[in-house]
Amino acid sequence: MSTDERLQNRVLRRELHSPKSGLAILLALLAIVALAWLGAEGVLAALGRPALLLSPAAMAAGIRGLASVQPAVLVTAGVVLAVLGVLLIILSLTAGRRGRHVIAAKGTAAVVDDQVVASALVRAVSQAAGISPDRAVASVGRRSGVVRITPISGVPLDRDAVQRAANDAAAGFGLEPTIRVSTKVDKKGRVGG
Repeated sequence: MSTDERLQNRVLRRELHSPKSGLAILLALLAIVALAWLGAEGVLAALGRPALLLSPAAMAAGIRGLASVQPAVLVTAGVVLAVLGVLLIILSLTAGRRGRHVIAAKGTAAVVDDQVVASALVRAVSQAAGISPDRAVASVGRRSGVVRITPISGVPLDRDAVQRAANDAAAGFGLEPTIRVSTKVDKKGRVGG
C-alpha cells in the first residue's frame, strides 16, 4: 500500500467516524468539578468555615455509616455503578459512526452525507412513480435505506418499477458500504399531483 493510499484511508476513517472527545471532555469536567469541590471542602474545614455541602468529617461519618445500610441498597448501588462503568468502557472502545458513505471512483474517493443519498433516492423514486418529490421521504443508514411513498389517490402505482428505480439508484451511487433499499407505499393516497 502506497503512502497516498494510507493517507486516503486515514482521511476517510476520520470523516466516517466521530471522535470520542465530547465524552472525554464531559468526564474530565465532572472529575475536575468533583475534585475542586473536595479541595474546597478541605480548605474550608481547615479554615474553620462552614462547609459548602458536606464537611470532611461528615463525609467520613457517612462512609463509616455504610456498615449500617441495608445490604440490598449497597448491592443495588454497586450494580448501578458497575453498569455505568461497563457502559463507559463500551463507549470508549466502540467507534462512533457519522451518517456518511464513501463514493469510490478511479483512484479517488468522496465522502457523502446520508441525507444527500436519501435525497437522491427520493428524486429517483419520485421520477419512476410519476409523483412530485414531496410525496416521498427517505432515510439511509449504514447498510440500508427506506423510501416511503404517498401515492396520488386514484392513480395506480407500479411498485416493481419504483423498487427497481430505488435499487438502480443505490447501485449507481457506488457507495461503500453498499446499501439495500426497500420501498414502502402508503395504503392511503393524497389528492393532487
